[in-house]
Amino acid sequence: MSGPRVNRSTCMTTHRVARARARGFTLVEVIVAVVIAAVALSALAGVFGGGARAASAASELTRANAYAESLIASAGVEKPLVDGVESGSTADGLRWTMTVADESTDGDESGFAASPIRPLLLLKRVSVRVAVANDAQPERSRAIELSTLRAVPRPLLQQ
Repeated sequence: MSGPRVNRSTCMTTHRVARARARGFTLVEVIVAVVIAAVALSALAGVFGGGARAASAASELTRANAYAESLIASAGVEKPLVDGVESGSTADGLRWTMTVADESTDGDESGFAASPIRPLLLLKRVSVRVAVANDAQPERSRAIELSTLRAVPRPLLQQ
């Protein structure tokens, strides 16, 4: 009885290939692997850098929004609302503008055109714009704009 027939030349060739692979990688293979790794890592660094920039921009806009809400909330509380434009800046680089104007509908300054009785309140539109300063790229500065209506007592002497 004889077992399966084995071709010695095939075994020797397979053995030589296995030994050749066991020796290691060629210089070209190592260089190609390093280049692929470098490209992948630079793409990954770009993704993380973009995420960090987006997080920073979101943080600045959140800060600007909080300041705009603060300005809107204090309008008419600390001092009476007077029509006009007021502006300023904060120490941390926010530039703000607040505009106060009479709000009217249907051509009547009171906003109550159909009412035969003169209302005791006037509506004032308070608009606030807060911009985040971007010294590196001024054309890319971002801003938050908020607007609200405030009811204020009509002056007694006004007709």
